[in-house]
Amino acid sequence: MRLPRRKLGRIDHEPTIVSLGGMTTVREADRREEALEIIRHAVDSGINYIDTADSYADGTSERHIGEALGDRRERVFLATKTRQRRAEPIRNQAFEASCERLRTQVLDLYFLHAVHTFDDLDAALDRDGGAIKAFEHFRDAGRLRYLGISSHSNEVLSAAMDRYDFDCVFVTLNPAGRAMLDPENTRAMLAKAVAKNVGVVAMKVYGGTGGRIFENDQLTAEQALRYALSHPVATATIGITRVEQIDHNIHLAKDFQPYTPEQCRALARLF
Repeated sequence: MRLPRRKLGRIDHEPTIVSLGGMTTVREADRREEALEIIRHAVDSGINYIDTADSYADGTSERHIGEALGDRRERVFLATKTRQRRAEPIRNQAFEASCERLRTQVLDLYFLHAVHTFDDLDAALDRDGGAIKAFEHFRDAGRLRYLGISSHSNEVLSAAMDRYDFDCVFVTLNPAGRAMLDPENTRAMLAKAVAKNVGVVAMKVYGGTGGRIFENDQLTAEQALRYALSHPVATATIGITRVEQIDHNIHLAKDFQPYTPEQCRALARLF
């Protein structure tokens, strides 16, 4: 049975509903062989979307992914991110350095990374030298296919979609939440993304921002993944520490059945 896939907004790619995140084992330099095994096993098992960032262990995650992919590169939609807010360092160094580490000439998706405040958003979208100018430069040069933004704030993501025609947003999505990630707030932001045909990728579905959702046996991994995938997201990007976790996530994805909105609300009320 093939892994289920979903449309990523207007982007010409249908990612598998679970994908590989680069912020755990794949970024640790002293676990290189295990990292390479994880990446290759994920791709060989059908996962076709990989996310990373230049800041993950100073580029180690990107190096591992680039080395592991090799001739698998064409089987994967590859996304990375930058925390730079100005165009000059991206044009002069950051973009090319990521491509070199990832061993690719073209990035499928490049995110403005961790844009958590409106000041960050203002700086990145400044038409007089903001980071977005470098994104557009590399897109127009054929080196970058799609532009995205990553944030832990639904308010920032909502404003970003109003202010710029992003192709994709990367959003925290788990039942634990916090003030700026409460379920109703999240639904409103996701509805805007759907209306604008913006792709949505979910992060931290097993925890991270918003709390440790598996403490006190309140929630299982299956419930957390079902919760995320019951929203209008294309894929849930999950960090992996062991190869067997890939198989477990794939098993959950193949058996996925959506929760109703009320079931999602009931899970959120646990926190």
